[in-house]
Amino acid sequence: MFGLQYQDIIKRISQEANISEQELELKVKDKLTKLGDLVTKEGVAHIIAHELGVKIFEPIGKLTIDKLMAGMNSVNLLCKVVKIFGIREFKTDKREGKVANLLVGDETGVTKLVMWDTNQIKLLEDNQIKENSILKIKNGYVKENNGFKEFHLGNRSQIIINPENEVINLKPFNPNSQEFIKKQIKDLQDTDNNVGIFGTITQLFEPRFYEACPECSKKARLYDGKFQCDTHGAITERLVPIVNFIFDDGTESIRATAFRTTAEMILDIKTEELYELRQYPEKIELLKNKILGKQLTLIGKVNKNEMFQRREFTANRILNTNQQNLVEEMQMT
Repeated sequence: MFGLQYQDIIKRISQEANISEQELELKVKDKLTKLGDLVTKEGVAHIIAHELGVKIFEPIGKLTIDKLMAGMNSVNLLCKVVKIFGIREFKTDKREGKVANLLVGDETGVTKLVMWDTNQIKLLEDNQIKENSILKIKNGYVKENNGFKEFHLGNRSQIIINPENEVINLKPFNPNSQEFIKKQIKDLQDTDNNVGIFGTITQLFEPRFYEACPECSKKARLYDGKFQCDTHGAITERLVPIVNFIFDDGTESIRATAFRTTAEMILDIKTEELYELRQYPEKIELLKNKILGKQLTLIGKVNKNEMFQRREFTANRILNTNQQNLVEEMQMT
């Protein structure tokens, strides 16, 4: 069975049965009350899907991007290349090779396409796959990364470039943005992912840093005086900033955390400059005063802090949007 998240199941039922997610949540709550602790929320969602005639797991075959869910295997997809991000070499203790990243789309949306097989990557290197190429893909699989679904190709996957009689009219999209679920802080759930909250920074804590792998940005560990990445082995570390702050939207407040470029965008300062400021407490205070009151949209996921028994928010990206425009947009949804 696919490792589907509860929110993914609810979203699928809502789309297929034309029922609001709020109404589905009430149905889940009612059935949980009747069944007690005998079944999980995900299990109840599957039961409701069956009652409404919604097939959560579609037969293996061609899917559209909006129907992709993390955990799916043997998926066929027809898509158009929107952007090619390039090919990167990697080396770990167990494996070395290349990986290619593309942005592909269809009439329902866009997603990241990740290639691992050398034969597939050679199609890029030989310029056979270009931007606007149509790809007919067989036997891909879907993974989740930072709240976004990615379509991956392994050595079993097959690609047909520009198949005959296939046309794709791309859904209009902003290449600097991706869809997310808008919520108020008071409505956040422990399992929420790829959710957007609009609010104000009301408190900012001292920025910190950690040593990270330059390839995957995961925290590096120090062994015998040298930094090691669990995935990429011995590395030359790079500093990554972390910023913690309190975010308030008028309904509640939540402790939020941002890393890397997201932290830079929130603080409006580059990592190197921020690192230099560490020795000047008065400049750090000036920076805090500049950021307090800043209004923006955080997009990310909710985490449960077991020690303090509270929800916290990890921001994967931000949108600096005009407040009035955003408020009007949220009121319309």
